[in-house]
Amino acid sequence: MVVIETSVGRLRGARAGAVEVYRGIPYARAPIGTLRWRSPLPGKPWSGIRDATDFGPIAPQRITPARLAKRGLSMSEDCLSLNVWTPAADDAKRPVVVFLHGGGVVFGSGSAPLLDGARLAARGDLVVVTINFRLGALGSLYAPNRLGVDGDLATNLAFRDQLMALRWVRAEVGAFGGDPQDVTLVGQSSGAISIACMMASEAARGLFDRAILQSGGLERVRSVTAAEEVGRSFFAALGDDGEIDPRRRSLAEIMDAQDRIPTGFVPPVGPFHHAIDGMLITEHPLIAAANGRVHSLPILAGTTADEWRIFDAEIEDAEFSAGKLRERVRSLLGEDADVDSVIDLYDAERREDNGVERRRAIASALVTDFHFAVPTELFAREQAVRGNPVFRYLLDWPSPRPGLGAYHDMCLPLLFGTMEAVPSLAGTGPAAERMSRRMQDAWIAFIRTTNPSTTALGEWPAFEPGERSTMLLGADTRVGVRHRDAQLRLWEGVYPAAG
Repeated sequence: MVVIETSVGRLRGARAGAVEVYRGIPYARAPIGTLRWRSPLPGKPWSGIRDATDFGPIAPQRITPARLAKRGLSMSEDCLSLNVWTPAADDAKRPVVVFLHGGGVVFGSGSAPLLDGARLAARGDLVVVTINFRLGALGSLYAPNRLGVDGDLATNLAFRDQLMALRWVRAEVGAFGGDPQDVTLVGQSSGAISIACMMASEAARGLFDRAILQSGGLERVRSVTAAEEVGRSFFAALGDDGEIDPRRRSLAEIMDAQDRIPTGFVPPVGPFHHAIDGMLITEHPLIAAANGRVHSLPILAGTTADEWRIFDAEIEDAEFSAGKLRERVRSLLGEDADVDSVIDLYDAERREDNGVERRRAIASALVTDFHFAVPTELFAREQAVRGNPVFRYLLDWPSPRPGLGAYHDMCLPLLFGTMEAVPSLAGTGPAAERMSRRMQDAWIAFIRTTNPSTTALGEWPAFEPGERSTMLLGADTRVGVRHRDAQLRLWEGVYPAAG
């Protein structure tokens, strides 16, 4: 056991191999009772030594009790805690990594086995922090007229939780051997969306020094109109008559109502992404980037090659008929799309076979680009145009699961070195471990120098608007110039326009 002193009290952690780990540290007051649907408040100091050897409760989400028990976890609205891995709680002032988990802002946690920070912290001599924040209706419901109290409009609470955690890191990470003035914010999926929103938010200015965006569907940030519709659907599902304070409802009632909200989208994107509330998030991050209104920070950004395949994998073959494929093209690109030209453009192998597997591959590639690749490309390009250090990657390391390629979440075990946690993601064995070390070392180089070049990868050129150099990470790693240019440019008019 190891004990350290922070400004709010002493913590007892544990030595785990090459690192010390401190789990379940509160960074804000518990958002329960009258604090449900309220902005987070700073945590209170404690006396004595607080045990930090167990993870804190994860945010309420749909997970079976058996799975919780298997992981040794609990679940509660009292979920605002974080975890720290450090080589030593000394005065070394190591670079700090704060990781924001994905999960569509409805599931996930900083204590997921895939996100164990021990190996990354040890390999990079870094302090690694993961956090829990509110999810679903408790974290992203937009209903200021119903939930606002005493000037607190209770919007974007998950986002506010993340900001509070970053303030805590700036204030306290020095006690864990970290440098509070050297913080890299890393996010995957909805975590990367949060980072894009933070880069466009004055409330986040100065809270981190560089950013890594992995597999972020940046187009999912919601307009007020869309967010209000979700709010109305939630209260209708709750059976709300406008008189009962929602804070008095049981957690079970809230979760049941959340589950009955229709997504209303094909393909589904979930109802609880951040909303443009006019306060913390004043405009869509893609618009902010296009207008030069995002914070100037070095960024590393990319996606996997086959993000969407896992989401299409359970859909019946009948949904991938020629007619359904044409419908997907129009749903994504608009009714005026030249469907045949789009399908030809995405049928890279130009096979004569018109079978279902070919149509599946094309359909998934379309959504991969729409939700992930193109928004990331546009965000990165606008940063590069303004002279900010930008580095782009495409992860093309295939899953051992046949037919899924490099699908969503593939980057997680490779970054954290936790392949054994979910072997079906990136695989296990010497080749997967070698790929993990390559990716870790590149990310560590960026965190330490703002340049991800390494001996193993060679020179990683910056992403410039003309060349648009992209590191293709896989079994045959190489640099691509204007990689997939025709396909990516097809989508540019689909996203919010700058003004």
